[in-house]
Order: sequence, then C-alpha cells, then structure tokens
Amino acid sequence: MTSNPLDGGAAYDVGMDESGYPEEEAPLGDDEREALQNDLVDVESLKALLAPRGIKGAVFYCPDCDEDHYLGWDLLAGNLKELLEEGESPMHEPAFDPDPSEYVSWDYARGLLDGYENFSDEALGEVADQLSVELTSRGWPGADIKSLLVRLDLPTAVEEGQEPQG
Repeated sequence: MTSNPLDGGAAYDVGMDESGYPEEEAPLGDDEREALQNDLVDVESLKALLAPRGIKGAVFYCPDCDEDHYLGWDLLAGNLKELLEEGESPMHEPAFDPDPSEYVSWDYARGLLDGYENFSDEALGEVADQLSVELTSRGWPGADIKSLLVRLDLPTAVEEGQEPQG
C-alpha cells in the first residue's frame, strides 16, 4: 500500500491488490459488450445529428474527480472502442477550456435520439402518405410517386399501378 500525501497519510489502496499493483478487472460480459456497441452506434448517430448544429459532444459527471468531463463525439467513440477492445476505458483528463454551451448531457442526447428515431419511424409513413395523396391529386402516376419516395428514402406504400389511399 502507498500513502497519499494529500489525504493526511491515510492508506490509498483503491483499485490495488495486495502486491500494490492495479487489480485486474473482469472481462466484459455479453450484455455489457452489446450495450457498449449500441452506445457506439448512438454516438455516431448523435454526431451526425448534432454536430451540424454546433454541439461538439456530451458532458459526463465524473465521481472520481468530482468534475464534469466534456467529450467530443470522436473522443467518446474512441473511448468506447477502446473499452470494447481492451476491456477498460482509457485514462481520462478534462477537456481544455470547453464551452459548456457546446455540449449536452448524455441523458439529454439519448432522449433526443430516441425522439428523433421514433419520429422517423412513426411520422415518416404519415408524411409519405400525405405526399402521395397530394401528388396523386395533381395528376402524378403511382410509379412516379413511388420513384420520388424511394429517392427521398421515404416509405413507399404505393405499388405499381396502385393509387394512394386518401
């Protein structure tokens, strides 16, 4: 055990085994690995969604140092990849003079992404249906409407030779 001069001489052995070396962490379980892989996908989606709007990354509270850590999207993705590959997260250091207005909390980011994905799943079908009805009323053939919807990556309820419901 070693003494930490900053804590009044008390023994400092958190995370150490009896030999004074860091303890080995258990390997990641399948559930943990899957959750990290999902987080990595979420980080890439959040970067694509939020970076163009000026959001540089996410902020996390660190109980070890009692500070907020501001992680850019690429750094966050890199940390997750390292955790997946090595089984432990890299040493962390606070960002240099971050602007807190350029970061969002992880919980906020995940909630925003969930809402965005749910909107996509639920509302895009309705948008495609409304667009199909409007274009049909303007005389567009079903094949042309379907072609447009495919190019816009919208759901296609219009089949060849079938006019949309409306």
